[in-house]
Amino acid sequence: MRLTSRLVGSAADDEAVVRDRGVPGAPLRAALALGLLIGFYLLALLVLVALAVLDVMLARGPGFTVVTLEGYLGSLAIAWCVLRVVLLSRGRPAERDELPGLPLTPQQQPELWRRVRDLAERVGTRAPAEIRVIPGAGAMVQEDARWLGLIAGERRLFLGTALLIGLPEDELDAVLAHELGHYAHDDSRLGSLLWALRSRLLNTVLTLQQRAARQEAEEKAAFAARAARRRSAGKSPPPKRVPTRGPDHCLAVVFSAYARLCLRLTEAVSRRQEYAADLAAARVAGRDTTAAALRRIPALEAADDLYLHDYALLGREAGLLPPEGQFYGGLVLLLADDTRRLELEALAREPLPHEMPQERSPYDSHPPTADRIAALEALPDDGRTTSRVRRPAFSLLRAPESLFAELERAVLSPRTPSGRRVRWAELPSQIRRESWAREAGPLLEAMAEVAGAWGAAAPAVTHLQRLLDLIDRGLLYEIAGRLPRSEQAGQNSGRAAREFARTAFRSALRQLALLAALDAGLVRFELCWAGPPVRQAAPERFAEALEEALDHAVADPAGTAPLRALLISGDRSPVGGTALPAPTPP
Repeated sequence: MRLTSRLVGSAADDEAVVRDRGVPGAPLRAALALGLLIGFYLLALLVLVALAVLDVMLARGPGFTVVTLEGYLGSLAIAWCVLRVVLLSRGRPAERDELPGLPLTPQQQPELWRRVRDLAERVGTRAPAEIRVIPGAGAMVQEDARWLGLIAGERRLFLGTALLIGLPEDELDAVLAHELGHYAHDDSRLGSLLWALRSRLLNTVLTLQQRAARQEAEEKAAFAARAARRRSAGKSPPPKRVPTRGPDHCLAVVFSAYARLCLRLTEAVSRRQEYAADLAAARVAGRDTTAAALRRIPALEAADDLYLHDYALLGREAGLLPPEGQFYGGLVLLLADDTRRLELEALAREPLPHEMPQERSPYDSHPPTADRIAALEALPDDGRTTSRVRRPAFSLLRAPESLFAELERAVLSPRTPSGRRVRWAELPSQIRRESWAREAGPLLEAMAEVAGAWGAAAPAVTHLQRLLDLIDRGLLYEIAGRLPRSEQAGQNSGRAAREFARTAFRSALRQLALLAALDAGLVRFELCWAGPPVRQAAPERFAEALEEALDHAVADPAGTAPLRALLISGDRSPVGGTALPAPTPP
């Protein structure tokens, strides 16, 4: 992919390179999109004209026959489908989903705004009227152009949190210059026209496909009902037949083909626009810096995805959330870990594999990243080197903690149930405590039914001591019999039922014992940024000693002394007699 152009120049130089790469100018692109949109309606008109021609040919036939009547009825059915779906049911074009995010004013973030305006001037375009921070590692621009893109409108720039957190300042410049390059080449002004085209096609094709599928389902249901009636009457079922293809199916095939043609044409232009925007970024930020940003962004996407699923949502099931401002902003902590940072840098340095030709889709709006990097590396050396001391893009933000807290309130609160905020250091243990307390709940309820409600809010060690007292009084199976049972366990009796009850009791007792061990500091859970998010810490042989003590507690006869010694009395000696080390204070 050879690009012959100087890297130091103006937006006019970019336009020359755009033409060299086969990217049509803005008027031609607008004409293409408008022509495809008009072609959509012309296609519907062409179908109606073809039906009319067929009806005229039928009218000139030898006479009025059954075939002629069927032809007229078929033409009317197809014509009605066209009018109903394309004209009568078109409605308003689907509106774009508003990206959830937080608008930033120049008063709130003057450094970031100053940087964007300076880059817009260097790219040779008008700066956006709004900058909005959004979750994720993406960036994009929009423009509310009017009159099919002939009149410019208000511009908006969207920046992902992961880019602000994970990119160096010079690579963020490359990303911003790339997005501003779309403004300079008038790509964003055609967005509303392309959106109208795609939404109209999508609405029509989906409507036709849904109606065709519904018709086929109704036909199959009618056949199944007819077959059932024949079987109930002692007759053989009717032979199966292929469902008929109605007008909706035929029209869906026609308009789907036209939709694929439109996507191939428009997305081919979109891919060329990406190369042109990369060139604008290289001219402003430097060839190597732009290529480095393209390499780093996929690594940041992976890191952001890892952080959200393994850390930010770690306490989702327990109803727990990280500290305020850390649901998105906590990515800083992950990237600050030496191991994770080295992994990210290694991933960003790895050469991206060139996709095989058969893996590329003509419907992709962006070229493969490897191809974009290859195009940049084919440019002449601009002599600009990367500084060893690189400020993080994060430094452009004022009060980032407050910014990320406001972003959570704008994005997270309406979508995610509110949860209790917990410090990172306490989050793993709190999650485990909530889980074990929930699993031990049925056991505490069974205890209350047998011995009466008492101190429901008492510490887990107190509940455990009371339960062991009840076991010593011989009430194990009475309590176990009140625990929830599986269907299989409920069907057993005698010795098998006692064994099922003992097993269920041991499982519930284990959760309560672990909860007591957690409260006593015998078991701790720590957050780990360099590997699996939760790491367990416990004295040597504690797990083995606990299992042995549980076996004694549910034996026949029961022996609760080992479990008391391990978790209640402070004697940390396991059943085997070897002393356990005292727990380290958390």
